[in-house]
Amino acid sequence: MCSIQESAFAAILTCSSADEACPFIAGAERRIPVTYDDPKLFDNTPQQDEKYPERSNQIATEMKYVFEQVKN
Repeated sequence: MCSIQESAFAAILTCSSADEACPFIAGAERRIPVTYDDPKLFDNTPQQDEKYPERSNQIATEMKYVFEQVKN
């Protein structure tokens, strides 16, 4: 369930399932889907321990860049 009681913000959705599950986010002026492949695809595989931090670092790096651009 997507329930946010704030207003005047942009909702950045990084998970494709969140984008589908939350078609409306109360208070959001903008909804920005920036989706990534879910690392759960690698659960119970030899790549599992590698893929979770890899995806996390990718999202953090790209979001840092976006927020630096907005701040300027």
